This record gives sequence, structure tokens and C-alpha cells, in this order.
Amino acid sequence: MRACIILSLVLILPLERVENAKILSVLPLPTVSHFIMFRRLFEELTLRGHEVDVVTPFRESRKVPGLNIIPIEMPAIYEKFSTFTMEILRSLSVHSLMPMQFADHVNLCEVCFAPDAMKNIRDGGPKYDLIILEIFSLDCLFGYAHALQTPVVSITSSVDLPFGSSRIGNPDNPAYISNYFGTAVPNMSLLERLHNVFTVVQVKLMHFWILQEQEKEAKKFFGEDLPPLNEIIANSSLLLVNSHFSSNQARPTVPNFIEVGGLHIDEPKSLEKQFSDFIGNSSFIYFGLGTYASAETLPIQKLQNICNVLEELNHKVIWKVDAKKLPKNLIVPKNIFIVKWVPQLDILCHPNILFFITHNGLMGTQEAVYCGVPMLSIPTFSDQFLNAKTMVKKGLALELNLEYLTKQEVQLKMRELIENPKFKENAARLSQQFKDRPRKPLDEAVYWIEYVLRHKGAPQLQSDAINLYWYQYYLLDVLVIILSLMSILLGTVYIIIRKLINISFRKNTKDKVL
Repeated sequence: MRACIILSLVLILPLERVENAKILSVLPLPTVSHFIMFRRLFEELTLRGHEVDVVTPFRESRKVPGLNIIPIEMPAIYEKFSTFTMEILRSLSVHSLMPMQFADHVNLCEVCFAPDAMKNIRDGGPKYDLIILEIFSLDCLFGYAHALQTPVVSITSSVDLPFGSSRIGNPDNPAYISNYFGTAVPNMSLLERLHNVFTVVQVKLMHFWILQEQEKEAKKFFGEDLPPLNEIIANSSLLLVNSHFSSNQARPTVPNFIEVGGLHIDEPKSLEKQFSDFIGNSSFIYFGLGTYASAETLPIQKLQNICNVLEELNHKVIWKVDAKKLPKNLIVPKNIFIVKWVPQLDILCHPNILFFITHNGLMGTQEAVYCGVPMLSIPTFSDQFLNAKTMVKKGLALELNLEYLTKQEVQLKMRELIENPKFKENAARLSQQFKDRPRKPLDEAVYWIEYVLRHKGAPQLQSDAINLYWYQYYLLDVLVIILSLMSILLGTVYIIIRKLINISFRKNTKDKVL
């Protein structure tokens, strides 16, 4: 009987179950939107029985058993992330955005390694089974994977970065794959492909140079015996990417490139009383431009243009903004409900919503896609331009250009979103595609993390492309051999033909003399 019970339990319990792993994540950058996604993953891992230590500047707002937040203080970095306005960010081209993303990259690594918590982990703290690191601007942190001799999972809160795929040997042909720093969407024109190629090459070359500089700082911290960072990075077990082929684009992927777009999205709940009382049975518009550089930093005339149109449309509006920071002479209509914080997903999934005025940050865009809501896009910088263009192409959004934002244009596009049913229909169709998956994105991420834990780093997932130099990957060495052989062959044929011609010429000359 005892044997039967044990056998039954073995058959019933899922084979992929892994418990009690100790996981480390080092996330020193104060990027709120990124941490929202990462924290959701960490909480789920603790619910599955794992213990997760997170080194971060964000304080614990609620205690979660198994999730241990290790706080660090780096004021020099925080200052860099708190001085942006809409106009400053909008003015940044890819040429200036890349240096900003890697702002003072060498000093950034030095500052990040300074806190005692970072040194304690390096110097023999707890033994970890896995490290989770963000791909963004601090590749020097990958030195922890070598120092602790631990498998590493890379994660990004954005779509794949130009320097993301290459580290795991994932195809990223710029002829048709959109670039995080660009605006070109699939079916690119010749000019768009040219710009896409130029941007990808520029970003990869810049990242290569930055990586060499960060490696110097990493060796100061981890020791001169640290292997090249690109070798450590290439040994990543997984790359978890915040994208999905339905809302982004279909592309070829290697086994350890895992799309988990929408990982942070939970089931929507009923609205709090203050919002439900305001909405009642009326249709409404939601206006929210994120937290990185929010709406209050827009020029007052542009804000007033938007407010005037919203007043004329005569629909209720929920506006997520800090009222204390709005210009004092801004006239806000009575149909606009201003609030500093909103349960965004719950609002977007409310059946009475008409459309979402958004900067097209990726996670807000995914929430709108999940809820099937049309969008009026006002992209500011970085991948927001690509997200906006993608939503416009998929037929559920219209875009406003911040530099040329007039009352007439705002009015025209808002009315188009309300009156043309195609936007709502396209949004509903994309929502169905986005949700139709064999596993929820959070479950997908956890499954593959546990897969790596089960298989001790899961090297079987890695593409052999990571062992090739760039000229080998693009077959340039093979091309050189082929061209050399063709040159030798053509040269040989040329010499033979020339000799035959000379022999024939001499024979003809001889016959004439005779």
C-alpha cells in the first residue's frame, strides 16, 4: 500500500517542479517601469518555493515571504534619472540616446560596485543557484556570474535590444527585424532598411566599445583573472524578452530566446469607488503619459490644446498626473478628473473606455493591447517611437507629433478614434491574439527559469553561433575563400586564353612570312 501511494504521488506531481532554489538578482538602476515587471517575476518565483535576493534601490512596500530586498543607495545615479522633461527626451536622437542610456558607463559601474552589499555578495555571501541580470546598460554586473560560478538568466523589460540577440546567437537581420532605437516597422522601404542597418551597426559598435571600458571596471572589482565579459555574457542560459509576436513581429529565435511579453499583467479588478463614481455609466477617455517624464513637463500651450479638445468632446476624462506640478495658469475643464495614481490595468479594461492617450511605453502599450483599447500615441523617446509606429500599423492607434501638436490635429485624431469603429475592432482582434498562448507569459518565464535550474544552466539551449567570431557568423571567411578560388580560376583561364591567343598570333604571323 505504501509503495502504491508513493508511486501515485510521483505520477501526480508535475515532473518540472523545482523547489528551494536560491536566486540572486542585481538591479541597481532606479527605473520604476523596469522594476514593475521584474518584481512580478520575483514574487511568482517565491510562490513556487524559491528564495529570491534582490539588490535594488527600491524599498520594500509590502513584505513577500521568500523575497528579500537588499537596499542600496546611489544618489549620483538617481540624479541622472530625475531631471528629464518631455521636450528634452523628445529631442534625443539615437546618436545621443545611446550615450545617455550608458550614461557615464565607466563611472556608472564604479558607483554600482561601491555599496557594501555589492562587495558582500562578491566576497562569499550566500551560495546561489542562479543569477538574474537585466540587459540595459550595466554588463559589468555579469562578472558576478563568474565570481559566484552560477548560471545567469538575462532579462529585458523592452523588446530585444540590438546588443541582446547577438550575445546568444539569435538572428537579427535588419532587413526585416525592427530595431529598438528606430522607427521602421516590417515591410520597410529601401530608405528605411538603409537607416535600420546603419542604426544597428552604430549601436553594436558603440556597445562593443562600451563593453571594453566596462570590462576594465569589472576587473578592478572582481579581479584581473576575470574572463572577457563578452565570453561570460555569451554563456547566458536564457534571454527573457518583453515582447510577443502578435503585438510586435514574428521573427526566428534560438531555443533560449524566450518571449514573455505582458509578464507583468495580472487579472483586472473592479474599479475603486472614486473612479467608478466618476465614470458611472458614461464613456470616458484615459490620459496617462507614464512616470519617466510625465505630462506636467509638456509645454503649457500643448497641454492647453489637449485640454480644450477634451472639453469640446464632452466625454469624461481620467488624467493621471500630479496636479501640484501642472502649470498654474493651465485651465483644466470640469469633465477631467485629475489623480496622481491610477490602477491603470483596471481602468484600461473597463468596458466604457473610448481610447487611451499614451506615450507608448511598452508595458502600458501591452496593457492597452491586453484590454483591447485603441490608442492616441504621443511618443517621447527611445522605443516609444517604435511601439507607436507598430500600433498605428496594426490599425488600433493614431500618432501625434509633439513638436507640431495643434488643437486642430488633436481634435481630428480624437474624433477619428471615437467615430471610426475599425480602431476598436482591430484592438479587440489584437487582444485575442495577444492572450492566445499555451502558457501565460509569467508561467512561461518561470517554466524556463526552472528548466535552467533543473539542467544546471541548460547548455543544450545555447546556439553554437555563440562560439563563432562575427566574420565566421556572417561567413566572411568562407566568402574570402570562394572569391580567392574564383580569382585563381579566372586568372588561370585568363592566362591560358592569353597564351593560346599568343600562340595562334605567332602561327598566323609565321604563315604570312612563308
